[in-house]
Amino acid sequence: MQSLIEVLSLLRRVRSLQFDARSESSPGWDGIGRGTVAVSEPTVGVVIFDEAGAWQPIIAGRAAVEFKNIYRWSEAGEALRLEHLRFGADHPVLLFDMAPGENGMWREVSPHHCGEDCYTASHGVEGGQLVVASTIDGPRKREFSRYTC
Repeated sequence: MQSLIEVLSLLRRVRSLQFDARSESSPGWDGIGRGTVAVSEPTVGVVIFDEAGAWQPIIAGRAAVEFKNIYRWSEAGEALRLEHLRFGADHPVLLFDMAPGENGMWREVSPHHCGEDCYTASHGVEGGQLVVASTIDGPRKREFSRYTC
């Protein structure tokens, strides 16, 4: 299991991402995304991911969809906080505080709730790369994604 210092070091080296998204409730969300990650470290213990790329649905004939996201990973005591900066750095959306768990994985301390949907996540290292897995469960959603960066 990686320590918080080791995870932050891994995050600093990320330059690209790939993800696989699957949905049991809406097959139109099945697809593969690829993109680049511009990494910055505005202060010690804070790593910003500025992601841009394209997601390709696996349904024939559907066009790729461009995406852009900004995430902030930061030390939060012994945990690692993940925030989405969709409203800017001064108005972050807290997604998770993550802490070391079983099997060498880091897991959310508490799930993130958005309306009736419940988001969970884990991350670990496979083959020297950071792998982040997330799940969305709700009355109309059952979605999974796996990011490799």
